[in-house]
Amino acid sequence: MISFGSSFMTRNDVLQCLILRFGLSATDEDLGRPTNISQLWQDAKEKCFDCDRDEVLDALYTMPREFAALIKFVSIGEGFHPVSFERVRNTKDWTDYFVVGDFHVKVLPEGKAQYQKLSEQWEGTATGNIG
Repeated sequence: MISFGSSFMTRNDVLQCLILRFGLSATDEDLGRPTNISQLWQDAKEKCFDCDRDEVLDALYTMPREFAALIKFVSIGEGFHPVSFERVRNTKDWTDYFVVGDFHVKVLPEGKAQYQKLSEQWEGTATGNIG
């Protein structure tokens, strides 16, 4: 848990807030912001706290589908086609979706509201205690 004054956030909440903020900075809202697991992991270590890649993967896995669409473009036949993370979420190889190649983070309306809520807690103070 991370304590901000009287508010508490889990490490997963902080990482999801970071992922939502990342997605909201997209210039092409139709597709979302392109990224990869290494970029998100590095961003998390620079802006939040020292974490391992599995924590970032867990934050992506547990991101509610109402908050963000996680989309990968794959070559099928003639051209690239979008494939939602929801198609592989409950499979044993779900991590491959994120660790092989790039994917896009597209924040949805409920995700924008969740980001506002989390960022108010997170940015309410400059320091937090990780427990």
